[in-house]
Amino acid sequence: MSASWWLGNLAAYSIQVALVVAVGGSAAAALRLRQPRVMLAYWQALLAACLLLPLVEPWQPVGFAPAGGAATAVSTKTGGGDSLVSLVPFQAWVLLLLLAGVGVGVLRLLLGLWRLKHYRSTALRIALLPDALREAEALAGMESAFYLSDRVATPVTFGWFDPAIILPGWFECMDESHQRAIACHELLHVARRDWLMNLAEELVLTSFWFHPAVWWVVRRIRLSREQVVDGEVVALTGARKPYLHALLEIAAMPRAMTLPAPLFLVENQLAQRVSLLSKEVRMSKPRLVASLVIALAVVVGTGWWAVRTFWLRAPVGPPTHAAGYFISYGSPNDLKLTSVFYTVGGDVAAPVPIYKPEPPYTEQARKDKVQGAVVTEMLVDASGNVASVRPTAVSLSRNLSDGLDESAIETLRTWKFKPATKKGKPVPVKVTVEVAFRLF
Repeated sequence: MSASWWLGNLAAYSIQVALVVAVGGSAAAALRLRQPRVMLAYWQALLAACLLLPLVEPWQPVGFAPAGGAATAVSTKTGGGDSLVSLVPFQAWVLLLLLAGVGVGVLRLLLGLWRLKHYRSTALRIALLPDALREAEALAGMESAFYLSDRVATPVTFGWFDPAIILPGWFECMDESHQRAIACHELLHVARRDWLMNLAEELVLTSFWFHPAVWWVVRRIRLSREQVVDGEVVALTGARKPYLHALLEIAAMPRAMTLPAPLFLVENQLAQRVSLLSKEVRMSKPRLVASLVIALAVVVGTGWWAVRTFWLRAPVGPPTHAAGYFISYGSPNDLKLTSVFYTVGGDVAAPVPIYKPEPPYTEQARKDKVQGAVVTEMLVDASGNVASVRPTAVSLSRNLSDGLDESAIETLRTWKFKPATKKGKPVPVKVTVEVAFRLF
């Protein structure tokens, strides 16, 4: 598979993701969905839908255009394999840039994990818990190891089998009610296993570092998660004002570097969290269910349309010595050659069609609305004549009905080419030609 195949599919997939996220976000705003638990599940479902799009793709072979499309590519090849050296330099650089970005993200994530481990090893464990922390454990129904460290500016929670909560050094100087609220917040993160979810989201961001829509939806997930925990803290402690004051007090502290762990304040989303805590958000259950169903239906419909409009190409054996022909459709009955493009490798120049009648639709195929692609192997001799044409295994597996296979093969046998050349001398070549039949 060539870099152009990867980049083309990545571009189409990126458009699909952007559409799903944009429509999903707009639907949630239009329907005024604000309940933290509902929104957390909604944003997570939206991200999952984006990640699962490739699994529901109607992967099309090269040469197959979507319904209503204006064109499709037909390729010919002489054998060999594509290599990075033979690619267009721009494509190679783009692919390398994308891979480099993923590599940097992986290194950043590993560095963050190492820093967390280092902070824990150098932090001072609180052996005898003060009353505020013991009360927080009782309220949250969860116990965890607490540490104090001057290396962190905000509380940090991480770990799964042996979770740890690292508190900044100034935590000891806070009011007891604030300490209880903060500790309860972190203990709820531990109880919810948010460490694993946060780590999984970091892996998604590492893979899609270039996609703003993915970053946006992950930010919404993290905001909703913090809002859920905020609400639980207020419900457990019954102290809304002390908790709000604790949020504002920590917000005034110097910011810590981004770590792969749930933070008390995530990505400067304080204003939205305080706003939600300051007022009650209510929506009747019937209206909430109806709004959620509508929003999800809109997202599903958008995803269905996106994967069929910006479709992905199925992998094919990429050629090194190849020429491609661009085919467009004037009516359901004809195919027209409109332009030529080449990806030539080595010293073999691909044959050029000079006589190319259009494979017609059969009456029965048009009546039955049969569509698809016919892939053939063609032997073009040194004179430019078609010596033989036969369907490939791919084409036989599709087995287009109502005579379309026969129509394509019989027509291709009449094609004439300017011969392929090697060092200026005509040579016989074996090429693959794919013809797409598509109704409008």
